[in-house]
Amino acid sequence: MPLCGFNQKMIQGISGLQEGLVEHGIITRSKKKSQTHEQTLQKELEDMSRFMKEIHGIKDPEVKEITEALTRYACAFYKLINKRGINNYKETIQNLNKYFWEMDNKYYSELEGKPDDMKRLSEHLNEIEV
Repeated sequence: MPLCGFNQKMIQGISGLQEGLVEHGIITRSKKKSQTHEQTLQKELEDMSRFMKEIHGIKDPEVKEITEALTRYACAFYKLINKRGINNYKETIQNLNKYFWEMDNKYYSELEGKPDDMKRLSEHLNEIEV
């Protein structure tokens, strides 16, 4: 199951989300608010942290789960961008996409249906540099 057969549309979708998070969520907002990228990124992380505490109020369980997952993804992505540097965001996106593709490819080409498939997959993923 890792990503159910990762394909080009999925890569483009995730890339678009990631690029939008940086280009709109950090770069454009920084300019609008006359803030540094670091200030804007920290504010976004703070806002998402506060939002995570309120997601429990969403009534539809599937919508709540999707909202939480997307918020967690954006938060983790921003943390990675912060660690790697905003100027390196395109390279970080490429590395993440390679990671996702490798996860899916390894599972479906070698591990699916084998004993300890998910354990072996997670061990393999530790070897991939993002």
